[in-house]
Amino acid sequence: MSEQKKFLEKVKEKLKEVISFEKVKMECGPQNDPYQPDFTVDVVFKNWKFKLVGEIINQPSSSLFRASLSKLKSYVMKNQESVPIVVANYLSPQRREECKKEGIYFLDLSGNAFLQYREGLYIERTGFPNRFPEARKGRNPFSDKASIILRAMLKKKELWGVRKLAENIRLDPGYVSRMFRELEKLNYLVRINSKWKLKNEKSILEDWVHNYDYKKNMAFKYFCLAKGPEEILNRLKNLDIPKNINYAIGFHAGAYLVSPHAAFNEVHIYVSVQESMDFFVNKLSLKQVDRGANLILLFPYYKHSIFYDKQNVKNLWVSSDIQLYIDLYNYPLRGLEQAEHLYEKRLKKLIESEDLS
Repeated sequence: MSEQKKFLEKVKEKLKEVISFEKVKMECGPQNDPYQPDFTVDVVFKNWKFKLVGEIINQPSSSLFRASLSKLKSYVMKNQESVPIVVANYLSPQRREECKKEGIYFLDLSGNAFLQYREGLYIERTGFPNRFPEARKGRNPFSDKASIILRAMLKKKELWGVRKLAENIRLDPGYVSRMFRELEKLNYLVRINSKWKLKNEKSILEDWVHNYDYKKNMAFKYFCLAKGPEEILNRLKNLDIPKNINYAIGFHAGAYLVSPHAAFNEVHIYVSVQESMDFFVNKLSLKQVDRGANLILLFPYYKHSIFYDKQNVKNLWVSSDIQLYIDLYNYPLRGLEQAEHLYEKRLKKLIESEDLS
């Protein structure tokens, strides 16, 4: 029995558990047919007979998820008696909400379900946690080194050859080629003749923030004698920072320098080596503290990519807009608010613009 059929058998059992169907007949759709659903289910419930048409969600890609929703909507427009549904091991609250907005029902093997048919059937069960957590399969396009590929292609929208991009970002061509295949599989990349370009950039950014964890940075908390974060930034501007000190101001303080919006109390500075950390500690007379910190020095877990495309703002080095966005998105203190402002003011044009190729 194929993996798809095994999974659908589990779906069938979950359907019976959620709804007391009198009869359920499930069939797999044709393999690799872009116009047909992954499966159909003939259902007998009370006095009704209806057909569920469904897509299996087995990839983390938002782009592929939305493609499945679009496919179902298109199919149901031509087969209006069909009832569209997506199934998965687990669907996040965001994806469940997206299904509802698109008029698609859902069922996951973790226990979440939403299904309605006319006035006699209404099932909604949510709040069940993921029973199938697993590590990402394949190469992760949002890992440290791989993210340089995305950063470069988002910054400059053009048709890229493998060798040209590899040379541009100083990565091995074989590695870039392997990551291109992974990006294509996730519906993030399209091939045109012998070159490549990104697609679904907004979905890429959405998936990135859900794969990134700023807490993996190694943080050292300090107190700087200053009236507020603005004064700390002014003191940094007045420092004669040597060129060999590799640093970037990030999070709220970095966003404040490029597009101020939310109030903040801490200044975060990424540094690459101990020498850079010691420089700021000594020059600013910092005191290491457990509580009441207003300056955080960070050794990045994105060691290869953290300083990519950093920007000089008011004589200070600041993280790239993309790095600011992914750091702030899940940051608890007004981080999402600042991230959304940053997107509207600086990233939207970059992410949503037409291809320049």
